Amino acid sequence: MEAGIPIQVFLPWVIAALMLGVGLGLHITDFLALFRTPGVALLGLTNMFLVFPALAFLLAWAFSLTPMLAVGLVLLAASPSASTSTVFTDLARGDTALSLALTAVSKFLPVLTIPLYVSIAARWFADMETAFSLSFADTSERMVVMVLIPLIIGMAIRHHRPELAARARRHVLRIALAALVVLIVVLVHRERHALPGMLLAAGPAALALCLAGMCWGYASTALAGYGWRKRTAVTLEMAMQSGGTTIAIAAGILAVPAMAVPGAVYSLIMYVVAGLFVAYATWFAADAPLGVRRNLGKL
Repeated sequence: MEAGIPIQVFLPWVIAALMLGVGLGLHITDFLALFRTPGVALLGLTNMFLVFPALAFLLAWAFSLTPMLAVGLVLLAASPSASTSTVFTDLARGDTALSLALTAVSKFLPVLTIPLYVSIAARWFADMETAFSLSFADTSERMVVMVLIPLIIGMAIRHHRPELAARARRHVLRIALAALVVLIVVLVHRERHALPGMLLAAGPAALALCLAGMCWGYASTALAGYGWRKRTAVTLEMAMQSGGTTIAIAAGILAVPAMAVPGAVYSLIMYVVAGLFVAYATWFAADAPLGVRRNLGKL
């Protein structure tokens, strides 16, 4: 499963446009929650960028994934959290300020985590250096050019020209997302014969990773003594990954579309699991703000 020349050429530009759009929506104040509650912020980032990738390594091994799918699962775990995690946190009455801050930081850290973890995974699961061009330095350089620089440019525009940023962000994201959808459709059509088998192979591991991430995020914050709002933010930030970014990086920057399969499967699974978590928060959790059990106890 190899990326064609058009996909290799256009996808990096689509990634850059997406990151520019994300940067246009970020402001330095988005990071303030990290300083107001440094303990839970550090725990959340540790869960997201140390524990979650470790779980991906463990589950890729436990489910005996093929090398490409195993590395793809690790790539997913090293990717930024989904922007929609803040929406789900809000629906579950979690700490949206903390969620937003963790999401903002997660857009920058993958510049380091993706090259590091993916290069380790490539060597761990198979000697894949000869199969595709991947080195820590090379991948880091691509991540800086396609992810970090557009993010910084977007934030600079937001800081100096907020009105322009607000207008431009809508159009940039719409165009970039439309282009990403078109390229993904082309990729799926090209690999339509091999895709069903890979989806079936990656599905159980992706589901296990999502559930394990949510359980760890919730348990670690509960054991640390944090309340429902912070537990919810960390849990959803840990489990909700940016599948679109994972797919774009796998097919565009790394030029190995097979590695995008776990991200594609995970994107479908995580919304179902996150939706169930929100339902749990709304109807059953005793200490959740809208928990029915707590409300019934007052009758």
